[in-house]
Amino acid sequence: MSKLVVSQSRIRPSKLMLYISLTETILLAGLFYAGIATLFYDKFPLNAYSEALILSSHITLAMLVGFFGAAMLAQSVREGIRSVYLFSLLNLLFIGIAAAGGLAFYGLLIPDYAYLMALGFFGSLFCTSSVLFYAI
Repeated sequence: MSKLVVSQSRIRPSKLMLYISLTETILLAGLFYAGIATLFYDKFPLNAYSEALILSSHITLAMLVGFFGAAMLAQSVREGIRSVYLFSLLNLLFIGIAAAGGLAFYGLLIPDYAYLMALGFFGSLFCTSSVLFYAI
C-alpha cells in the first residue's frame, strides 16, 4: 500500500484549483438563494410547479456542490499543498453534514434538521472561500 504524501512542495495552487473553487463558491451562492426561496414554500407536500422547481434546483445545486467538492479534493491531492488539502477535506466533510441534514429535514419534515444543513453550508462556504483566497 502506498501512503498519501501531502507536502508543501508548491507555494500557490494551480489555475485549475482557482477555477474549481470559484465555481463551487458561485454554486454555493446559488444553493443558498434556492434554499431561501424553498423556505417561502414550507407547506409540504409541494403542490405548485414553481415550488417543485425551486426545490429541484436546490437539490441539483447541492449535487453539483458535492461533485465540485470531490474535484477540489482530488486536485488538492494532486497538487500536494497541505493547507489546501486540509481545507478540501473539511469542505467535503461539511458538504456531507449539509447533505445529511437536508435529507433528514426533507425526509422527516422536522425543522431542527435545517440547522444541521445550515451548519454544513456555512462550513463548506468557509472552506471553499479559503481555498479560493489561497489560490488567488
